[in-house]
Amino acid sequence: MRSILEALKRVWEDAVSRRTAILGLLILWPLYAATLPAAFTGGRIGWVSLKMLTPSLAVLATGLSVFLALTLSMMVWLIRQGYKSSKGTAAGGATIALLTPILCCSPLLPLAIGGLAVAFPALAGAAAGRVQAFIAIHEIEILSVALVLTAVAFLQNARRVAAGTHCRVSNT
Repeated sequence: MRSILEALKRVWEDAVSRRTAILGLLILWPLYAATLPAAFTGGRIGWVSLKMLTPSLAVLATGLSVFLALTLSMMVWLIRQGYKSSKGTAAGGATIALLTPILCCSPLLPLAIGGLAVAFPALAGAAAGRVQAFIAIHEIEILSVALVLTAVAFLQNARRVAAGTHCRVSNT
């Protein structure tokens, strides 16, 4: 816990990283809040979705946006300091969180499977419906996995920030 607080302190001291966190949060929360309820709006994504934002989806949207915004700011800090950052886990979490509500109730999945069915006719059955049903039934669990992945990426980058040297050499 101490290393996480130390990492957040270091990152917050850097103006560019601080702006990245604030801007990321201002962009990501409305994006997640409008995207996650897509299962309740027939796949429509937009401000109309906010009427369907349930408390559990609001918690997930808040968690995903906070963890991802902080992870992005830590990645910026690490790159500016010349260190490597952990990008894969954060990208996986963000991708899962954005695709889950879209694939649940939109025509994207049937279209994709239909495109594959041209090359592989055995896929032309009810595969798209089964996949969409699975996603619709287990949407909260899938989004929770995305939240865990995003939290893991945050922790990985926080450890790197806390472990890195933080000394500045003056030019005088």
